[in-house]
Amino acid sequence: MKITVVGLGYVGTVSLACLGSRGHSVWGVDINQEKVNSLNRGLAPIIEPRLQETLTAAMAKGEIRVGTDIVEALGESEICFVSVATPSQKNGHIDSRHLLQACQQIAAALNSSRKKQIVAIRSSVLPTVLADVLVLFEREAPGLVDLCVNPEFLREGSAIADFEDPPFTIIGTDSPVAEAALRRLYSDLSAPVHVLPAREATLVKYASNAFHAMKVTFANEIGKVCQHMGISGEAVMEVFCKDTKLNISPSYLRPGFAFGGSCLPKDVRAIQYAARLCDTDLPLMRGVLESNTLVIKEVVQTVLESGVRRVALLGLSFKKHTDDLRESPFVEAAEQLIGKGIDLCIYDPNVSIARLTGANKEYINRTIPHLARLLVASMDEAVASADLVIVGHNYPGIEAVRANDAAYHLLDLTGQIQFVARAAAVTA
Repeated sequence: MKITVVGLGYVGTVSLACLGSRGHSVWGVDINQEKVNSLNRGLAPIIEPRLQETLTAAMAKGEIRVGTDIVEALGESEICFVSVATPSQKNGHIDSRHLLQACQQIAAALNSSRKKQIVAIRSSVLPTVLADVLVLFEREAPGLVDLCVNPEFLREGSAIADFEDPPFTIIGTDSPVAEAALRRLYSDLSAPVHVLPAREATLVKYASNAFHAMKVTFANEIGKVCQHMGISGEAVMEVFCKDTKLNISPSYLRPGFAFGGSCLPKDVRAIQYAARLCDTDLPLMRGVLESNTLVIKEVVQTVLESGVRRVALLGLSFKKHTDDLRESPFVEAAEQLIGKGIDLCIYDPNVSIARLTGANKEYINRTIPHLARLLVASMDEAVASADLVIVGHNYPGIEAVRANDAAYHLLDLTGQIQFVARAAAVTA
């Protein structure tokens, strides 16, 4: 294929070399003449394992050209990758000036030639910046740009290996033409291809890097506690990583409501206490509980802002197939709503006041001592007079409740939290 790579920084240079070495005709463009001159001499402008030999092999095939003229580069191009830098500003937002300038130049070049072009954003961009890029192309080159997102997952120090064997390939587009072209480009890679809307595709990269950063911080905080206790953090985390059912797995990695129960909150507090005894701080662990509390608070606020007075809560235990109410986020939400004067009706087929015993009974007696008056025997009874229904667990028959959302507001906590207004069916 004929490819243009705009921006020859880390990502651009690696992409240039790897695509060229795989037999594609690649034209690299950069405004930095020194970098262009270096590449034209066959010298990689950055230090990266295997990059120089990959670049040399590609140039020996005659598959790479490098210059500053974007018009010439786009002359026969099928796909134009934009991989310019998007550094941080002081407030944390990305600096999109270089990206927008590059896109402005691409638009001008296409407008003068009246040539259509697939433009794939390789730079890390937030959805708001992507929207700015789309507006720019629609204004400056209307009808000529098929814009898509193709985020990269190249780590410095292993970028060539990551290009050749990525965890997956992400294509952000709703265009069959762009999707087909990128699938063809990556057809020699064994990694699975995931096609998403462009906005979602941009955030896969951010979610991945944020999680990687969090894992490093988590391991360091556990290691810090272990060190102060005189035990081996390496041994602890070595075994921790052996669990691929829960620890290193998709488990718990779906958006939804807060965590609770008799284990997670208690153990996070305990490890924080152990750290304090060692006179050390664990900001990540502290933030976990603060963030969890905030999820509950925001749900309560959503109910209060809806202006309703009668609410049905479907699910009270912290998990679907249990009657354990200890530190259930649903109990906490119920307590706050009752305290704000909400008329609450609760359905949970697993919770019976008569069957509650021990610590479970003591906890609910402290938290909602009049729970017996709030519990009803059926889902239909719970929603019959409700102005708003909160779906906490996916019980049998719950789809009928969702389908009848014209009768009441619906707040669904079973996945990505959604508030659906009565009759309007608008996700807020």
